[in-house]
Amino acid sequence: MSVIQTNAAANNAYRNLTVSNKMLEAQITKLSSGFRINRSGDDAAGLAIANKLRAESRSLQQASRNASQANSLLQIADGAVNTISGILDRMKELATASNSSTIGTQRDKLNAEFQALKAEIDRIAATTQYQGTALVNGTLGNAVTGGTYTGQVALNGAATGTFTFTSAAGVATLSSAAGAGQVTQTLTMGAGAGTYNFDRLGITVTNAAGYVADAVNNQTIIIGGTSVNFQVSSSGNYGTTDLVSFNQINLTTTALGISGSTIDTTAANAQAALSALDTAINNANTAIGTIGAAQSRIEFASANVATATQNVIAAESTIRDADMALETTAFTKYQILQQAGVAVLAQANASAQSVLGLLR
Repeated sequence: MSVIQTNAAANNAYRNLTVSNKMLEAQITKLSSGFRINRSGDDAAGLAIANKLRAESRSLQQASRNASQANSLLQIADGAVNTISGILDRMKELATASNSSTIGTQRDKLNAEFQALKAEIDRIAATTQYQGTALVNGTLGNAVTGGTYTGQVALNGAATGTFTFTSAAGVATLSSAAGAGQVTQTLTMGAGAGTYNFDRLGITVTNAAGYVADAVNNQTIIIGGTSVNFQVSSSGNYGTTDLVSFNQINLTTTALGISGSTIDTTAANAQAALSALDTAINNANTAIGTIGAAQSRIEFASANVATATQNVIAAESTIRDADMALETTAFTKYQILQQAGVAVLAQANASAQSVLGLLR
């Protein structure tokens, strides 16, 4: 039947050409982006799985960086511990010399170096830090774990223990636990809100607005902590197996038991110092072993998380990424179909002109 109002052949060719154009556009998007899935409609389930894998891979990559940073922290601590160990060796050498009668009246000269080395141990313990956190003075990992004080507390090297905060007559006072080693620091207190840095105790206290004299009376701040944790994985067990713990190290002269040691005056002092130094050297060696064990574990954890990251990224790639060879083949097919569709549509539109022959 020859008609001119409706060209069914042209309409059919146009419909197929529209489909070819859409498919060609989709292939161009895939080839230009490199992704098989560029929108939810491409593969909704696949996109959800790929997004979850991407989040996991990014978490694992950060865990890998955590492991690297933890290893850097441990290396800094290791350097300090080895230095302190060397100082202890020299102190034992000096104490051994002082314990011999051949030294005569020269013990005071040996003791001068001995005391200077003790001071250097405490200086190293106080200044060996990573990101402002001391590593070998027993405060690593400390945090506020309790107490009656409800204001803001920040730690900058505070030791474990119970501290008492009191304000009275415009004066703020913070004290460590009672005893021979008690430390008390007093600062002038304003009538309203204020921040007070008790640097001798390593604690900064911020009073809320409205605090006035006697508003705080014998409030306690409890500082605890024995270890620090590094997240080196991302399995979902964020509070347990994803963490590697590192125990505190305290190599101050007080913790080593040599703060009161002296090698002057008599051989008895040198003998007492030698006994204390034997214990201190053992403690330093234990610290070296603790750091070495943690470094070894961190290195294995880092290697494992690197492998896991690689595998998760590969799993995401199989879902999200485009197979360029396959997509190029499809692109060529739809490109040819588009060209053929244009040609056929032109022929279908021209076929209606045969009606003119009848009219002639």
